[in-house]
Amino acid sequence: MNFKNDDLIWKIIGEGEFCSFKKKSIRKNFCTHKFNITGLCSKQSCPLANSKYATIIQKQGVFFLIKKNKKNLSFPNKIWKKIPLSRNFGKAIQEINLNLALWPKFFLYFTKFKLTKLTQVFIRFRISELKKPSEFYRNKKLIPYYEKNTREKAFQIEIEKNIETELLNRLNLGVYGKLYSSLPIHVGKKNLIQIIKKKKITNAVNESTVKVIKKI
Repeated sequence: MNFKNDDLIWKIIGEGEFCSFKKKSIRKNFCTHKFNITGLCSKQSCPLANSKYATIIQKQGVFFLIKKNKKNLSFPNKIWKKIPLSRNFGKAIQEINLNLALWPKFFLYFTKFKLTKLTQVFIRFRISELKKPSEFYRNKKLIPYYEKNTREKAFQIEIEKNIETELLNRLNLGVYGKLYSSLPIHVGKKNLIQIIKKKKITNAVNESTVKVIKKI
């Protein structure tokens, strides 16, 4: 009865176009289902159209052998049986041989093949993570050199700011005459007070000099 159901499901999914996991290409059709053992869209490797099925999956670095039970087909939450495999590659293959001893050779071969591929990918991933550059750290011998540089840079910035404020003060006082635009340039409040005081002093000096010249 199960084989008839499998054939019927394959006719609808495989021969028809009613499968959301099917990805077509020019030469072959591929399957994106996470339990597919080969990645190809065929009756033998389809996890939906087979009542007896086995595959390998990985979760957080742990490998699991997943088997489909015929007895629990009427219970969707109990169809797949998950068996954790050993972290040792040799022991994991022995566990697959024990669990799939009476299964078809197709599943026995491709479960081992998928386990080897997944272990290779996992090892490469771990090596690439270990090769990543570590976080930046300061060498204790070079700390005084870094501090000296920061002090010199801060001193240079202070000098530049002082020069800039002095030039702006002179410009606003009219030292440069009509060389630049007569519009005042924005300066801080403290600098503005100083500029106003200086302007008052210069105006008073000019007025006093004019009065002296008239008397003469």
